[in-house]
Amino acid sequence: MQKVHVIAHTHWDFEWYFTRQQARVQFAYHMAEVLQALETNQLDAYLLDGQMAIVDDYLQTNPERRDQMRKFVQARRLFVGPWYTQIDEMVTSGESIVRNLQLGHKLAADLGGVMKVGYLPDSFGQGQDMPKIYQGFDIGSTVFWRGMPHEKNARYFYWTASDGSKVLAANIKNGYYAGVELIENDDVASLLHRIATDTEAHDLVLPVGGDQRAVDFNLKDRLQIANAQQNEFELLEDNYPDFFNDLAKTPDLPTYQGEFVDPSASKIHRGIYSSRADLKELYDRLEHLMIDVVEPLMVVAAHHGIEAQRGIVENIWKSIARGQAHDSSGGCNSDETNRDIVLRGTDALQLAESLRDYLLRKLASNAPDSLNVFFWNPTIQPVRQIGQITVATREPHFKLKNAAGEPEAFEVLKQEQVDNAVLRGDPAQETPDIYYRTTIAVPAVIDALDWVGLTLEPAHQSMALRTKSTTISNGIYTLTFKDGKLLLTDNRTQQTFVDPLHFEDGGDAGDTYDYSPPDEDWLLDLSLAQAEVTGHQGKFVSELIFRGEWQLPSDLPDRTAKKATTTTPYKLVLQLTADDPVIHFDLTVENTVRDHRIRLVLHTPIQAQASYADTPFGVAARPVIDPHLKDWRSIGYHEEPTALRPLIHFANTHDQTTSWTFLGLGEKEFQIVGNHFAQLAVTMFRGVGYLGRPDLNRRPGDASGLQTRYVATPDSQLLGTRHMRGGICLDATFDSAELQRRAQALAIGSLGYQNQTLDRFTTPLQYFPINANQTPLAHHSAIALNDTKLVVSSVSATADGTGYLVRLYNPSEQMYQQADTLHFAQPVSVRLLNLNNETRQTLATDVTSFELPAFKPGEIRTYGIYPRQTLPLLEEARH
Repeated sequence: MQKVHVIAHTHWDFEWYFTRQQARVQFAYHMAEVLQALETNQLDAYLLDGQMAIVDDYLQTNPERRDQMRKFVQARRLFVGPWYTQIDEMVTSGESIVRNLQLGHKLAADLGGVMKVGYLPDSFGQGQDMPKIYQGFDIGSTVFWRGMPHEKNARYFYWTASDGSKVLAANIKNGYYAGVELIENDDVASLLHRIATDTEAHDLVLPVGGDQRAVDFNLKDRLQIANAQQNEFELLEDNYPDFFNDLAKTPDLPTYQGEFVDPSASKIHRGIYSSRADLKELYDRLEHLMIDVVEPLMVVAAHHGIEAQRGIVENIWKSIARGQAHDSSGGCNSDETNRDIVLRGTDALQLAESLRDYLLRKLASNAPDSLNVFFWNPTIQPVRQIGQITVATREPHFKLKNAAGEPEAFEVLKQEQVDNAVLRGDPAQETPDIYYRTTIAVPAVIDALDWVGLTLEPAHQSMALRTKSTTISNGIYTLTFKDGKLLLTDNRTQQTFVDPLHFEDGGDAGDTYDYSPPDEDWLLDLSLAQAEVTGHQGKFVSELIFRGEWQLPSDLPDRTAKKATTTTPYKLVLQLTADDPVIHFDLTVENTVRDHRIRLVLHTPIQAQASYADTPFGVAARPVIDPHLKDWRSIGYHEEPTALRPLIHFANTHDQTTSWTFLGLGEKEFQIVGNHFAQLAVTMFRGVGYLGRPDLNRRPGDASGLQTRYVATPDSQLLGTRHMRGGICLDATFDSAELQRRAQALAIGSLGYQNQTLDRFTTPLQYFPINANQTPLAHHSAIALNDTKLVVSSVSATADGTGYLVRLYNPSEQMYQQADTLHFAQPVSVRLLNLNNETRQTLATDVTSFELPAFKPGEIRTYGIYPRQTLPLLEEARH
């Protein structure tokens, strides 16, 4: 007799076609029923969907319930965590996944205990790095529904990652709602035989619950009836941890590796990678700002006695986590809900920007008197960069000197005259107060977690300006616009590519879940041939600017009729900086078209067999054509397995001799297309008008989301100004770690500050007076890591303020044995931590350097760095 472990649960999207506020009210009443059922023993146990965001919201309005909830959590009757929100695994960065789990663990532990099961029953695909992330939190099992390919159909199996991490997986292929039949249908035998397919295991799991489903108070009665009706299965109330303990005794379970993104058991919705591109760009920017700038700056601030604002940082990370829940991240929501997501992200971005701006100003407030312009390096590796900063001066001409008093070269990118006069109703009564706002480019070499200071002084001589030219070069690339064609020359190989990029506009008859081509599409190749082109060649920064208009169909009927009735203005900037292997890409489109998709298409010399993109902590190689593209209907797939693929920070195509990459700053979808699969197409944005539509060309059947009604989403047409940024790079070989470093540098840009009093509106905080920092600004590379093939995932201060955290990983499939060394500015202890920042081993004490042991393929490693002498900030942060 097989044993069926019945799990009472709820699946609670905290927002979707409804808002978070609406769901909070429903959940408050739902929790009253849950607690009643547990108090009266009508239920033995209950699972709160594996996420703490809904509990966090509930306890804000119902704090009196905390002790009652803790009682049941500690008694292992109410199961909470390990997540803060149920993420989308395909477009969420590794560091954000870690922070999400850290938040979930912290809140669940405070409530009495964490359910150590990687519970993601509804995420649209399973990422290949999840086993090693789970093991980093001492999670040894996982539950999911969507994504298993046709060839890997086991219900229970071991799932491994490239570093050897392994978790026991349960694929609830009948859905997280399968057990509702147990409550509502007397044909129990049919249900039980369905959940017993594709496994020889003695132990089976049956989840009883569903989307915002009310508590089933009669579960015990239904179990008694089910057990009395048949003698093949024994049904009992249980929980996932105990189920997995029993399942682990099963011999000879299969082992699988890799990502699971096939629409076999359910729809997989690869179109969400590009749905609501504005949300993805906003949260990508916010995430980069926190990981790459704000948190490292707080490490620098630690050495200068500046307090860490832990509460603000945690609030920002909660906002990021809410924005990365699978529906929220996917943008497959009502317009009202998506407005909430935009508002939360915007609020968090303002907090993060204000933290950055305050720290830069406070650090510079006690600098040596002679220095008034500063550039910062927030990474633990030295950088050589062309910094850009806008400075305010009384006179139009000035000069720069370095700390040694020597002249510093720079060039002017832009200058404007500003009148700072006190406003009067009659402008004639205003007394002019003129100053100049000038954007300059300055070469800078900056040590790890350090700064360089310059002195800006008035000067009488003219300053270096750029020359006008439609041919620009930075030593690595030359870009020329001539006779309506763009020429890209790689100066390292002397190869020239004619029109290496264009834009493609096509119809989208899909919805917020999926792109779908119209019955009669009209694909338009949008060239730059008719653009008005200007350019500037500089010693440090050069750019080509394309301005023009594209004539496009205004909607699907016009596209069917092949009528280009709408004018769509655009501006494209391609920028080169000296010795930078990245071509900076900046596109602005005034979108006036509905139901369409615009893609950037790179024309490469590569005949691709596979595409490559980063994953949370690695790289995925994916076929350019899905193996089931032709037989997906006959094998029962729920939608066409499109070759649209996700990226987090880069998309790549390469062969043995060359590599072409797009670095994204919020773009999350790409595809290898064209003759011989030589084109890399990156989705800039797509616009649609409905949450879900039925019977799409590539997704037959019911509408996704809600099956019985159309939910109009006019905001998802993304009409108005769309702004997209990124980078393009050509290389001889594919180096995933180097590409991640370039993506990080692209996101950081320049981090500069000027001590001045002329312009009090450089940032919103600049208007407020502050006291000078008590600790003088000093050079202090707290942590440094020189040349490496590893990727730095994050650098931050520990939660208790006693040290720092450095997370590194090896994104490649090869063992990394180079003897990299971490260097410290003072004696420290070095500890190996898990992903929850818990100590696993003390590796060294009282050292100023530490040689890193070899990294396995795909391995993630977190080091805790604890200075021997507590620093002013660290002492303050603990209190």
